[in-house]
Amino acid sequence: MSGLYRKLRANGLIIRLLLIPVFVAVCHLYSWMWLRVLTTITLVKLSEALGIPMYRVGLDLAQVAGVTVQFVVSCTMIDAFCGAIPLLWRATISWPQNLARLALVFAGVFVLNIVRLELGFIVMTKGVPWWLAHECVAGVAYFCLYAFIVQQRGWAGEQSSPLMA
Repeated sequence: MSGLYRKLRANGLIIRLLLIPVFVAVCHLYSWMWLRVLTTITLVKLSEALGIPMYRVGLDLAQVAGVTVQFVVSCTMIDAFCGAIPLLWRATISWPQNLARLALVFAGVFVLNIVRLELGFIVMTKGVPWWLAHECVAGVAYFCLYAFIVQQRGWAGEQSSPLMA
């Protein structure tokens, strides 16, 4: 059994990479309605504060620039967060420490997502097509998350970041 354990440790990154689609698939089994509603409310309030005419027309529906937008699971970036968990988890710290770190990352991803969506809506109200406004800002946001994951190096034996040691 110790030989199997050594092989698993040696291939830790491969195992983590294989877990990513599993975590994302499990994430999509849930509706995450509370997060979709929170995203909708936050964006409507922020848009109002910035002078962007956005109106909530349903639990997870908003209207902006004549377009009705429904916030689905992927609009919350929860799937990206869940996919990041295997790469962010540190075997060298306790479960409570890992959960505290992940809670901070979740909050950061939520803020990143609100910024990405709001920037897309601002640009859209200036006449840029939604698909372009959305995809360009989304690409930058997902790259930021990727860069953070790489910087954290949760799969490495040593701790390479001060984020809650």
